[in-house]
Amino acid sequence: MSNTFQDEIDTNLLVVTAVQGYANNHNISESEAFSILEKNSILSLVREQYDVLHTQSLEETVSFVEDVVQRGKYENH
Repeated sequence: MSNTFQDEIDTNLLVVTAVQGYANNHNISESEAFSILEKNSILSLVREQYDVLHTQSLEETVSFVEDVVQRGKYENH
C-alpha cells in the first residue's frame, strides 16, 4: 500500500507527539528532545512503525519512544 497524503499527516502527528511527550517526560525543551531523538534515529523508527503506532493511542507512541530509549538501543551521547 502506498503512502497517502493522510498517512503522511498522521505520521507527522506521531513524530510531533513523540517529541512533545519525550520533552515533557524529561523536562527539556522540544528542540532538545527533537535533537536527541533525531540524532539517535528514533524519529525514523517512529516513522517506520507507523503501520502499528497509528492504530494505538498517542500515549502509546510516547511509551514506545521511552521503551526504546530505556532499552539502551539509543543513548544520548
